[in-house]
Amino acid sequence: MMKTLTLLLLALPVICFSQSKTTKAFHDDHEDAFVLFFYSNTLKMLNQDDNPEFEELIKDIDKMKFIRVDKAAENVDKDDYKELVASYYDEDFEDLMTMRHEGMNVNAYIQEEDGVTTGIVLLMQDNESLSILDIKGSVAISKLATLISKVQNFN
Repeated sequence: MMKTLTLLLLALPVICFSQSKTTKAFHDDHEDAFVLFFYSNTLKMLNQDDNPEFEELIKDIDKMKFIRVDKAAENVDKDDYKELVASYYDEDFEDLMTMRHEGMNVNAYIQEEDGVTTGIVLLMQDNESLSILDIKGSVAISKLATLISKVQNFN
């Protein structure tokens, strides 16, 4: 019994806080990228005004990782983008939607397990930059544009 409990406790951080392998590999390949991590408690602390709309936006998010790279400085081109998308497909992410938002092309991908959303990845790019928002948990589709606006304002 004690061995089982010990193994469960050791595995819990990996189970609860794992991120997409593709996102991790991209970050490892682009060490100079601008990166932010947000855990559920961090997101709640950002809501210092007790804004109910923000609370609704983040309520089902366990963790988020935001990465932004300068495409020219990091030599990121169309082929790199295609490889990135293919890697997300290999992790069982599926197309959710494509949109334009505030001058950026945004592609959203969803990962589900037994009909429950376990992750969302947003790939956002313009002429100068590529951003990845890897979300563990879920966000209402109607709230994605709001979330994109909030994370794009971080510098």
